[in-house]
Amino acid sequence: MGALYAVASKLVTLFIYVILGYIVCRRKIISEVFCDGISRFLMTVTLPCLILTTFETEYTAERLIQAGQIYVLSMIFLGASIVLGYLSARLFGISPEAKSVWIYAVAFPNHAFMGWPVMCAVFGNEAIFYAAFANLAFSTYAYTFGIWLMKRNGKGAEQKEHHSMKEYVITPINIAIVIGLVLFVTQWSLPEPVNNAVRGLSDLTTPLAMFYVGTILTKSSIRDVLGDRRSYICALMRLIIIPVLVLIIARPLAPDPIVYGVLVIGHAMPVAGFCAIFAGEYGNDVVLASKLIFITTLLCIVTIPVFAFFL
Repeated sequence: MGALYAVASKLVTLFIYVILGYIVCRRKIISEVFCDGISRFLMTVTLPCLILTTFETEYTAERLIQAGQIYVLSMIFLGASIVLGYLSARLFGISPEAKSVWIYAVAFPNHAFMGWPVMCAVFGNEAIFYAAFANLAFSTYAYTFGIWLMKRNGKGAEQKEHHSMKEYVITPINIAIVIGLVLFVTQWSLPEPVNNAVRGLSDLTTPLAMFYVGTILTKSSIRDVLGDRRSYICALMRLIIIPVLVLIIARPLAPDPIVYGVLVIGHAMPVAGFCAIFAGEYGNDVVLASKLIFITTLLCIVTIPVFAFFL
């Protein structure tokens, strides 16, 4: 019971950050430009710093094997999620214009941006070491198949060909993973002043990420979202059905509790923010993408503590 209370307490803390972001943005205390800047700051500075700090751990062959295991399992579960996206689009009669956004939303969770702070709060910093490899699986699919999917049905794809795959693969997060792997395998350390700065910046990740989620919740009309049945169906798929399947199937495949927890929580996250970004980039239904992100982000505040309880 004490462990459950500790987890619940951490999740309530995260929820407070979300509420604060919502209030501050709704009351116009901060500008929309400032909110967008938070997103870029997280993706280019604090999340890469968080990765570097988590790779500063003792090298063991067992850890490396577990990292490879979580990459392979994440690839399998994400692949299965894509299949479920296609099947559910047909089952629920999703229109051809909305199909790409729907499949992307069902298949891809908000793994790093929102998932990592939650994993860090529930399992501790060690979880981010394994989460980085799970995120590599996300990147493998999201920046290849995901972009192809959005381009396939997008109305503006022909105007966007100047964007190369390189832009989506060579990111600060992926660069930090490569540097972190070098530090992990060689057991080198960053100079102390640099290391202190990196750790200080990494500590900003959780409160800033949850604060930003709160600002996102102000961008959509609740009445409009609540009137779209697709939002509820997507939430059912993304927040309940897929993580329940991972919860059951991954148990015998991932005996390490932190690896298992990262897999489950990672797949219990709401729709990835890239869904709206790529929808807008390639001429898909960006309004639908925003609705799905909004409602799943809102409802995950209830569903994630449930999965944390089972873990």
